[in-house]
Amino acid sequence: MNKKIAFFNEFFDNKKDDIFFLTIKKGASIKFKDYEYITNKEMPVPVRAEKLLEDIKRESDDEGVSLNNIIDGIIYVLGTDKNFEYLNDYKEMLEVLHFDLQPYIILCINKLDEGNVDDGVIYGKALININEDEKNCFIYASVLEKRATAKKTAVDENENQYFLEEAHTFYEKSLDYDSKFALSYYKLGYYYKLKQQYVKAELYWKKHQELDNDNVRIEEIRNELNDLQPYVDYENGYNLVLKEQPDEALDLLLPLVNEFSGWWNLLFFIGLAYRSLGDYEIAEKYFENVLKIEEYQKETINELGLCKICRGKYTEAAELFTTLLNIEPGTCEIFCNRAVAHLYNEEIDRAKEDIETALKIDPNDEIALSIKEEIEQKL
Repeated sequence: MNKKIAFFNEFFDNKKDDIFFLTIKKGASIKFKDYEYITNKEMPVPVRAEKLLEDIKRESDDEGVSLNNIIDGIIYVLGTDKNFEYLNDYKEMLEVLHFDLQPYIILCINKLDEGNVDDGVIYGKALININEDEKNCFIYASVLEKRATAKKTAVDENENQYFLEEAHTFYEKSLDYDSKFALSYYKLGYYYKLKQQYVKAELYWKKHQELDNDNVRIEEIRNELNDLQPYVDYENGYNLVLKEQPDEALDLLLPLVNEFSGWWNLLFFIGLAYRSLGDYEIAEKYFENVLKIEEYQKETINELGLCKICRGKYTEAAELFTTLLNIEPGTCEIFCNRAVAHLYNEEIDRAKEDIETALKIDPNDEIALSIKEEIEQKL
């Protein structure tokens, strides 16, 4: 069982503690509008503690526990324990009373204030347990998201993440039930933007634009798409770098520099593209600019060191790898890189020492073994 599942199991189990059960005798009458339900057996009905106190404070012997509060208890049971043994009896009672539970739950969700976001999660889960369709999945996702954003504290950081992840799951589920459900595309675009998955955010928002008929939302997302475009170009650009298509990558990345010159990630991938093209001098300048923004950015220090080796600046390269080993000691790759810098600088003993250290870390590293062989040939 993963941590998220365990968290939600515990969350719903804890909410069961809010429920009390009152026993209704056989033959008892429960009325709603012009309808009446007569119990055919002794039956426990659920009421939440706070709702029970509301009824007690009214001090009315005639009313007893109100039907609204019994229904609230039924919703809470349905949201926390879909296998509860009396749920079919409650369902029969509501059918006889012609009480439509789903719209009532949605009404309850809409009336909740910021202090009752946990109730919203229970109500939303009850909707899912009644009928998991595109609309109920969307509503449940919305209350999960609201719960995540309403209680932002350091202590709650992990659980907030669980609520957000579950919200994402149910927004996606709503599209499994109806691939044209515009509101889920609207929400998921924001989700993927937050996750810095800009291409996917663009994909979902473009789909939203095709499906929604709300002019306010359409204009909102049109503006979001315009603002998103540089980030989409950045993501497409760095993926082209990783696919070893540096020329195409630079076509997308270089136009972004004027507006995003302080964005080290952008400068880093431009540096990588130029290094792939063998333009080490230009690459070196971009990596140096990254380090002006993020002084100890490890991948950049390593890449700059490799550029220095390619330009014959072996002493500078070795110094960079030493800096990196001070930040992150015990890395086989960096010992290998420094060994190469020493080797090309005719510092054979120092190269040998580094490669021996690298092989202690990983005796089977192919690069380290090939460098060792080259050192032995020099010796």
